[in-house]
Order: sequence, then C-alpha cells, then structure tokens
Amino acid sequence: MKDQLRLLRDCITNYIPAVVFQGDDSCAPEILEAAMDIYRKHGCSEEFLYDWQQLINEVKAYQTECPDWVKLPKL
Repeated sequence: MKDQLRLLRDCITNYIPAVVFQGDDSCAPEILEAAMDIYRKHGCSEEFLYDWQQLINEVKAYQTECPDWVKLPKL
C-alpha cells in the first residue's frame, strides 16, 4: 500500500485487472476490513497487514473529515 499509484499504473501497463475503492465510497471501510480478514486467513505477512490497516485508518479518517462527500458508488 506504500505506493498505490505505482501499483495501479503497473496493472494498467501490464493489462492486469485491478479494482479501485475510493475513499468516498461509503462501503469502502467494510470492504477493506473484510479483505483484511481474508488476507490474514491466507497468511499475508504482518508488514502487509499493518500497511493494510493503515489504509483502512486513512479511509475512515477521510470519511470522518469529509462526511458530505461519502456516498454509495455508481459505475
């Protein structure tokens, strides 16, 4: 999670499917927390899990600071 933009660019450049959850997606924290449980269950490293938790914290902070922007996403 240290360089999300680089990761996304690598996916686009190499035609690797990618999913983006925006911080204003009202479901993002719940989705990210469910993913954390799945990653933990499958044995991801503590460093990865720590970084993932930091991302969850950032999204929650954003949503707390900008509640008027938080909504259900549209495709």
